[in-house]
Amino acid sequence: MLASIANLFFLIAQESTDTGGEEAAGGGAGSYMLFIYVALFVGVFYFLLIRPGQKQRKQHDQLVSSLSKGDEIMTAGGIYGTITKVMDKQVMVRIADKTEIRLSRNSIARSVNAADEDNAAEKEKP
Repeated sequence: MLASIANLFFLIAQESTDTGGEEAAGGGAGSYMLFIYVALFVGVFYFLLIRPGQKQRKQHDQLVSSLSKGDEIMTAGGIYGTITKVMDKQVMVRIADKTEIRLSRNSIARSVNAADEDNAAEKEKP
């Protein structure tokens, strides 16, 4: 899809530079328009794809750094559990009686406690 959009920009720029041999001067205007199209394309790409991804990554990093013993979490695989031990890059999670698993901190998708508080706060808003 991005390639087809880029091709469209280049076709537009090429048409704007085609003078039909009538004008010898003014050929730089087409390259100026190409620069504007490319700048607009990069701007749209940044605001629609890159910036939201950075924002989500920052929120996830905050979540991972704030994990503590007793937090209820949900993993990326959909397993719910309670953190029993926090290590540097891993956590121990109790998922059932006498059943603990060791997980990477990055595999934790969300904190159930924080998500429930956020949902309750949104419902209370008038």
